[in-house]
Amino acid sequence: MQKIWTENILVNWENISEKGHLSLHSLSLFLVRAAINHAENLDFGFSTTSQERQSWVLFRLNIKINSLPKLNENIKVVTWPGKITGITASRGFEMYDSKSNEKLCVASSDWLVINMDTRKPQRLEKYFKSEFLNPDKIALDKIPVKFNFRGNFEELFKIRTFYTDLDMNGHVIAHNYFKWLQDAASINNPNKTPSFIQMNYINECKRDETISIRFSKDDNMSYMGFNENTNKVAFTAGIVFD
Repeated sequence: MQKIWTENILVNWENISEKGHLSLHSLSLFLVRAAINHAENLDFGFSTTSQERQSWVLFRLNIKINSLPKLNENIKVVTWPGKITGITASRGFEMYDSKSNEKLCVASSDWLVINMDTRKPQRLEKYFKSEFLNPDKIALDKIPVKFNFRGNFEELFKIRTFYTDLDMNGHVIAHNYFKWLQDAASINNPNKTPSFIQMNYINECKRDETISIRFSKDDNMSYMGFNENTNKVAFTAGIVFD
């Protein structure tokens, strides 16, 4: 078992945006996939939690972007579990250019374990051994801006969720939210490169639901997805551009 996990990844054609750099949804996918693989290695991944009808759920991801890799570049994702606070588990990430060892991105994330039947958070102590935690290793300890999620929002477009959007838990997979966010940002902030992204997963989205994607007219940095079927906010997000 590895206390700190490393994955080497080749950036392929399907991972690239129109601008020729790693897309935001592929970036989030690489990070979350590394987290899932590491949890399995440490024996507290889905294979373990599902035996008790429980599952990991990502509820916040903050990413500071220094540079985004291009097509056919090799990158290295490093991740580790941080500390446990009540029902919340933190995890850090770093992404490097494998050739130059340049640090491309750093990220922090927060996770819950929920009961798949009740959807209620569970306590985490039984899944963790303290020797596998890295509470003093912090990738991102400062959020550069406070986003406005209570201001005046305007709709950009609507999304309808389908079968292929779902994961094994029956809710929309995490990196799809980054697709929606990147599409939204391309409308009102075209030709700009993000330097910081925050994604907050508030309420799960399921199949055959309509999500209204909106942006803040007050700061032009804050976004939300509003689930018109449940009348609840599905996610809030923010992007800082260079």
